[in-house]
Order: sequence, then structure tokens, then C-alpha cells
Amino acid sequence: MRDMLQKTIDVLKKKVKNNLKAINENQKIIKELLNQPDTAERAKEFEKYYSANKTLLQENNDYINIQLTLINFLEKYKGTAVLDNSMPVVDIYSITDETEVLDLTLKGVVTFNENHPRFNDTSFIDKLIAHYETLEEYERCQELAELKSKLA
Repeated sequence: MRDMLQKTIDVLKKKVKNNLKAINENQKIIKELLNQPDTAERAKEFEKYYSANKTLLQENNDYINIQLTLINFLEKYKGTAVLDNSMPVVDIYSITDETEVLDLTLKGVVTFNENHPRFNDTSFIDKLIAHYETLEEYERCQELAELKSKLA
């Protein structure tokens, strides 16, 4: 995933650079137009290039905002399973086998939080508690027991 995001950022950078080149070319034409006599044709041409630049600047603003969002995401989640390129992308909601969901959760592929498909399932929480008891991770067991009591 990290590589895909980085490629997306690179493509967006290229789009911004290409837009800037087009804007600069349009600016040269606009300067030339301003040196010509004031006619309806000149006004029409001026408006065409001015509108094109305005559109290109709006696109660049969007592209830059997307880049910043992706860069912040990469920075925030670097070193996590979310960005691990070797890990397959899993649509946890499409998995119907509870044992498989449990296995993915225990391996850390799927984080057990409020977005987890079995977050409100007390029997699933019991299975997590049983697993963490065997590992003697009692703090995790306590957290899950407290969550279970809130759900009941």
C-alpha cells in the first residue's frame, strides 16, 4: 500500500508541474494580449486564457491538498500493518467464517476496535479473552472484559 500511495503522490506532483508549465505559457500569451489594442477579440482571448489558468490553479490546489493528506497518512501510519507492502489487503467484512476473522484479528492483520465487524459480538470477545489468557496477557483480558460489560 505504501508504494501505491507514493506512486499516487508522484503522479500528483507531475500533474502540478505540468499545470504550472501551462499556466506560465498562458501568462506569456496574456502579457502579449495586454500589449495589443483593446478589441472584442482580444477580450475574448484574454478571458479564455484567464479562465484556463483559473481552472488549472484550482486543480493544483486540489492535487496539493490530496498530496498533503496522503503524506500525513504515510507519516502517521508508517511502520504499521496498514502500510506493510507484504500484507495483502483484506476486506474483513466479506469474510463470513468467524474462525478466520478471529485468526486475522489475533495476528494483528485486523485491529480490534469499533470498526471491527465483530466489535459488538460478546461471544467473539470471549474467544479473544480466552486467547489472551493463554498468553497471560491479563491487561488485554481486562480491557476486553470491560468492553464486554459495557456491551451487555
